[in-house]
Amino acid sequence: MSSKPVAVPEGSFVVLWAGEDPVLHQSLLEQLDAAEIPYADKSLGEDEVAPTADPLPIDWKPRFGFEVAVRSTDLAAGHEILEPLLELEPTDSELPEPDAAAPPVEALPAKHDEVPSLRVWSGDDHRLLQFLANALRENEIPMRTEKSGAQTAILVPPSCETRAAEILREVREGAPPA
Repeated sequence: MSSKPVAVPEGSFVVLWAGEDPVLHQSLLEQLDAAEIPYADKSLGEDEVAPTADPLPIDWKPRFGFEVAVRSTDLAAGHEILEPLLELEPTDSELPEPDAAAPPVEALPAKHDEVPSLRVWSGDDHRLLQFLANALRENEIPMRTEKSGAQTAILVPPSCETRAAEILREVREGAPPA
């Protein structure tokens, strides 16, 4: 009994890259645009499906981040664009030597009764909003959003301002902690 490989219909979308690196994601989209390769860009972590209880799922996928798909006919060209990007070393990727005089990093969680009332970000980019909100949740920083027209703001408790600002800076700049 022989089994034939499943053929992907010509022109259907297939995943080119999925990950959590916003800098790589943006570079990939810019280069696909420049090469005039159509793509589908999806933010991960927005769906309403609860994550499984299995900490080591067989089918591993990032819990948040991005997924970029291209048409099956453009997959080879997409890989030619993606491969050099994956080989690039992140800039400023080395962590600085610890400074004995540096103040300790704020590590205290917010008080349980403290209301998120301090604005740390505002914008109209829904994908970036979701990514930043997921990053804050992953770091156990209480937050809420407030919408005003097309703009949405992220608010955190005042006691978390420093940690939240640092996390948002890291995400926006793709830079390690200062």
